[in-house]
Amino acid sequence: MNMERQLREEERIRAGYYQQHNYTWQYVLQPEEYQDLLSREVNGKHLQIHPFHPKNNWTDFIRFKVGNAGGDCDSSAATMLTFKMVYTYLNDGKIIPQDGKYNEYKIEKAGAIYCGDTMTSGWAILKRYLAYQHKALQDKALQDKNPELFDDFDKWVKVKYDGVPITNFENDCKRGFKEYCYYFAEQMAAPVGRVLSSDCKLFLENVWNQGNMIPVPEFFNKARASDEYGDTIDRMLTYLYYFVMSTGDDKYLKSGGNDIYLKLLFCVEKKCKTDIEEAEKATKAVEKTKEWISQVCGEKTGKGAWNTFVEIHFLQPFCKLDENGIYIPVCMFNNQPLRYTYPPYYEKQHYEKQLRFLPGTLEECKCFFRTCNTAILERSRLIQEKIKKV
Repeated sequence: MNMERQLREEERIRAGYYQQHNYTWQYVLQPEEYQDLLSREVNGKHLQIHPFHPKNNWTDFIRFKVGNAGGDCDSSAATMLTFKMVYTYLNDGKIIPQDGKYNEYKIEKAGAIYCGDTMTSGWAILKRYLAYQHKALQDKALQDKNPELFDDFDKWVKVKYDGVPITNFENDCKRGFKEYCYYFAEQMAAPVGRVLSSDCKLFLENVWNQGNMIPVPEFFNKARASDEYGDTIDRMLTYLYYFVMSTGDDKYLKSGGNDIYLKLLFCVEKKCKTDIEEAEKATKAVEKTKEWISQVCGEKTGKGAWNTFVEIHFLQPFCKLDENGIYIPVCMFNNQPLRYTYPPYYEKQHYEKQLRFLPGTLEECKCFFRTCNTAILERSRLIQEKIKKV
């Protein structure tokens, strides 16, 4: 990494810049910076990173999600430097470029590779929210309640019979919905922005906040991504919780560290039926995750290991302590601990079922945004407190 940029980012991190702003702001040039500072990255090779110009919640999220403003925030220089400062087990790791990517990085330590992961991705939740808002606004329009708001929104976003938002084919019929939103981001900003709640807008900012980033082992990031089941923090923590607790003596769970929970997280069984190459990567993710947990938790098992894992990664805001002093993951769409949301899952016959974590109604979307925003910002505060002590 270019040393000039490293020193700049370390100064920003210590000053709380990425607590006040999300990581997209590392690509916003400050008055004293030269534009070519962002183009000298690896071994003298030049890659032009387009400066990021924040405008509004919708446009910023879409443009950064789909465009080439600076690469993935969870693999950025600022994120990797934050990881090294914050997580003890990565303090002496080495930041190296990702293969074939001159603006995305990873951390190498003793032969192990750690990458960044966005704990809750915004796109799947946003698509559902747009679909549910479309239906709610349509119902109100039929009752002659603010039909103009729906008409303006409907000009850009349509919804299929199965509740999936799609392009308005009168505007453009050749692009997928994500690319469509990117192409028409400016035109959609006002009509879409008017139907986004304040919690939704804050969520779109928080997606790339330091409180929503976590270091994970190689293969973990892509293996857990799932359009069907979601790429959310509560899903990730749930299956990690069950796996780690299964290494102890929890009376509800099998002992010995049952891989079934990690296989559920990475959808191994489904991938074995549809894509052998992806199944192999998912299987590697299972093994790398077990090594990661051992690296973080040492000889601890069960409750001790799980609580250690949560505290080292500042994940307390996404959990609630139960009567036994165990951190129980909270479901974002209802703000309730796992065992109150899915009590039957503790019964043996439910071990191998995928659980639902994506919101299924407009109200669940609203709760998801509120719960996730609160937790991300609190975790960001905890991370910044740790940085101050480094």
